[in-house]
Amino acid sequence: MASENELAESLRSLQTFARELAQRVNNPVREPQQYLTNLRKVVIALGQIRPARSIYCPEEYVKQWKDFQEDQAKQLQRRAIRYLCWQPDVATSDPFQYFLDHNHVDLNARSLQGLVRSCHSHWSPQFAKSQVVIRVRDRLNTYGGTSPLLSQWKEGSGVILGLKGAEEFGAEMVETLRPIKQHCEFWGIADETSAYVQVAVRHAAKVCRDQMDRVPGMRQYLLEELLAWNGWVQNVFKDEISQAVLHLATTQSEDVRESVRRFILNDARLGDPRLPRNRLNWAGIAEAERRVIEWLSQLDIVFFFESVLPKGEDPQGRKEFWLRYVTSIVRSRPLLRREDKERLKRDLKEKGLELSHVGSMDEWSTASAFLLDFGPLLAIEFSETGNACYIYRKNDVDKIIPDFWTSQLFVQRKLRRRDLPHERIVHRQRKSVWHGAGWEEAAAQTLARFDIRP
Repeated sequence: MASENELAESLRSLQTFARELAQRVNNPVREPQQYLTNLRKVVIALGQIRPARSIYCPEEYVKQWKDFQEDQAKQLQRRAIRYLCWQPDVATSDPFQYFLDHNHVDLNARSLQGLVRSCHSHWSPQFAKSQVVIRVRDRLNTYGGTSPLLSQWKEGSGVILGLKGAEEFGAEMVETLRPIKQHCEFWGIADETSAYVQVAVRHAAKVCRDQMDRVPGMRQYLLEELLAWNGWVQNVFKDEISQAVLHLATTQSEDVRESVRRFILNDARLGDPRLPRNRLNWAGIAEAERRVIEWLSQLDIVFFFESVLPKGEDPQGRKEFWLRYVTSIVRSRPLLRREDKERLKRDLKEKGLELSHVGSMDEWSTASAFLLDFGPLLAIEFSETGNACYIYRKNDVDKIIPDFWTSQLFVQRKLRRRDLPHERIVHRQRKSVWHGAGWEEAAAQTLARFDIRP
């Protein structure tokens, strides 16, 4: 907030300009805009609420409090009491609140701000019901000073320290679609990563999640503001991502699923769970990880058989067949010839596929390839007709592909080892009412022997 000195200085500047204007009506005067701009800034600042900046509580005061509790000190210094209000472990303890009550301590504005901030740092739905929060709220409600911040908090004490205060804070955030930082500033809350704000943002995320298939604005706010927030505690963030991935709206709506998928691939805290460097990011949320791998495997299959194949033609129906097994795929990877990679750069970017996910074939390869890893079996398809599907057992895979995610070039002839494959499926004809069981049945039987089923 602007000080009285700042306001007085701006008013004096404006008075100076007015006198000049009166004395020199017919002569040019200095540009008045600079005076008006300064005054405008001060006036605007007068109406703003400054957040309660944290005060560090020296260890000597914490020790003094411990000594006082152990009867090693007869009294607490008044200065110590003010600082202890900003020490969350002390300020939110029943003994400290009892001390304030029974010694009729008259707290100043900064001490009250410290008590509120300490409560926010320890906030939880259970803590909100505690006598500590009730006592601090009572102190706030009886505040009679002139602090604009405390006056605002007093008027909104149900939000700041109410039983469902954090949830109300989060609901208001969604209603206004304010950025988290801006909403905290509106309420004069300096610590936007406190436990109180965590609870509020979680509530806001739930409200948005439950409407993200019906209200695009809610989905956008959830992904671009709430989940993108850097203030999340890691395990809470993972739980929020898991809930977004497994939510019914994400399952049923292709638009929602695509939005969530793009967010995951672009967020450094997550990324493609199939890539080795991202595996730890998904630790503890296995079900969500599995669902995302399904989405990405489906995307790979569609990309390969619709975009990589010449003219996007798939007369053997390979895309349709492999999509039936998408839930069984552990990992997949397109391997592109240089010509295909150049041709499909834009397509890869639009689909959000990482270039490190897409491998490269060597310059002598006549076709791009596609790896589908099912765990016990690895299937390799090729883009050009005349190439069979090679299916290898897990024990033989290392002889063909020592490193699934290598950045080195893949060699077509090494992927088509005739001496190693468990099965070699030739796409002679597609299953139909005229041809009966085509190549699909042979492939399905091979997979079924390893308990891999549609």
